[in-house]
Amino acid sequence: MTESALSQLREQLSGEVPEAVGRLGEAELRDLAHAIRDARHREGKALAAAGERALERVPRLLRGPIRKVVG
Repeated sequence: MTESALSQLREQLSGEVPEAVGRLGEAELRDLAHAIRDARHREGKALAAAGERALERVPRLLRGPIRKVVG
């Protein structure tokens, strides 16, 4: 296994790779890193959509200031 595949996975996990995962081959490590990245993108989109749905319950005049505070 190459260091680049492990470094990609470390970057996605923001830390060390568990020993058992380190036994995977290079292709599997890359696939795992891509799967984690894609899952985080989907999670981010879902959280943004949930935030927008939550703002729909707030009176219209307050939505702008709340968006500025929340980000």
